Amino acid sequence: MRLRVRTLAGMLVTLLLLGWFGYKELPSFLYHQGYYQALLQWFPNDNYARPAINRLAMDIANQTGRGESDYIFVKSSGGASSSGTGNTKLDLQERADVIDKLEKLLAQYGHTEQMTNVSYNLALMHFWMGNWDRAESLLHEMDRMGGAEWISREEQKAYLAILESRHAQEGKASLEGVVRIGDEPVPNAFVMLQRTDDSTYYSPPLTHYPATMTDENGRYRFYGIDSGEYDVAVGVRTEQISGYYMTESESKSVVIDGMATAGHDVLFVPQVIAVSPGRKELIQGDELRLRWKPYEGAVYYKLNISYLYRDRNGKYTGAATTALSDQKYTGQEATFSISERNRNYNMYGKSYGQDGEVTLNTAGLLGMLYPGGEFAWSVDAYDEHDRKLSSSAGYFLHEDAITPIFRVEDNGLSEGDRLVIAARYEEAIAAYTLEGNNDHALRVLARLADQGIGKEDGNPAEALAYMERIQEPGESDKEFINLLRERIEKKRV
Repeated sequence: MRLRVRTLAGMLVTLLLLGWFGYKELPSFLYHQGYYQALLQWFPNDNYARPAINRLAMDIANQTGRGESDYIFVKSSGGASSSGTGNTKLDLQERADVIDKLEKLLAQYGHTEQMTNVSYNLALMHFWMGNWDRAESLLHEMDRMGGAEWISREEQKAYLAILESRHAQEGKASLEGVVRIGDEPVPNAFVMLQRTDDSTYYSPPLTHYPATMTDENGRYRFYGIDSGEYDVAVGVRTEQISGYYMTESESKSVVIDGMATAGHDVLFVPQVIAVSPGRKELIQGDELRLRWKPYEGAVYYKLNISYLYRDRNGKYTGAATTALSDQKYTGQEATFSISERNRNYNMYGKSYGQDGEVTLNTAGLLGMLYPGGEFAWSVDAYDEHDRKLSSSAGYFLHEDAITPIFRVEDNGLSEGDRLVIAARYEEAIAAYTLEGNNDHALRVLARLADQGIGKEDGNPAEALAYMERIQEPGESDKEFINLLRERIEKKRV
């Protein structure tokens, strides 16, 4: 009888211990299985509570981006950058639904230290959606909540400074101006300042530089800016400037002297209209004819060509632009020989993928308008003072852009050329080598050797050896040979 009681007691203790261990491990199980709501309901003070709240918020927020990618930042000195690469078309209802879910999560668990990261992500979603007051109140509330280690306090302060710039400030402004698109002032646009001698650039850029917002009349003001020379950048929604271009001001930069208020207005004007070749047009034969509409106030035009970068899966990743010609055109049409343009190899470029793979600029290897290539073209309009009035380029070269993107038929491509286009450089070198003293093959081999097909630098001596075998060198060949010789001589010194 005693043995049976002891056995039962032992079993009971074992069950209790198993139950206790099971209870202690239950939060871990719930967290790793994704049962965040149950974990927060039953174990609100467990160590897994905070990561569970954050994971729950991330699962909600990941349904859509915050909205940074819907903005583009255009600099007065030229150039533009976006804060993301996603679809730039806003799905306002989807984002509103996500914000509503995060607001309910915050209301359910309160403004506590554990909710710091949730509150911060919610504030930024409100910020990029244009809900300025709510974003500002959340960022202020976070100072009371604590949890500083879970967010960037510098970034929080930067966002707060931008939001607080909407309110009236005392004192004399360091810089002021108006932002307009066409004839209309632009309210709630971001305006940033970057020193002209600052070669670094952050993306997204907004919180890394002094920034403010325009009022309902499109006017902006900066206060307390250190003396110096600055570039001005304007951040607006992408759809706001679709079809517009930032016209060149008398001065591309602004000088702040700490005494008088400097002024700098920003104006986006209608783009120049490119007529042909149109989007997705296939160019056959050796002639490329470009046509565009006249632009009011323009005295002459200049033409550019952009080579589109795609990764090895065919996804668009960027573009490199260069002048198609140095000539100034006074009419609205220009004609080029594709074969002559392909003697130009000035579009060098080397990029590295996440897995370390190397991709070279194909136009820098096969020629400016190489067969089988995909290109965009643009025309810039200038006045009698050589000021750029506008351009057909705009700021978008992705799949949904209105920029005219054309293709050149792939007739005449060698096996080596096709391998270069496919970024299979080792195989391309072997194929070109089999061609012997073919001038085109030697040119490509020289440029592959000069740039290097891996992470290491190229070999100018090897490149020169290929170039010196060319039987009928042109002017660009001679220039490249001289450049290689100069580089080899500098290495010797």
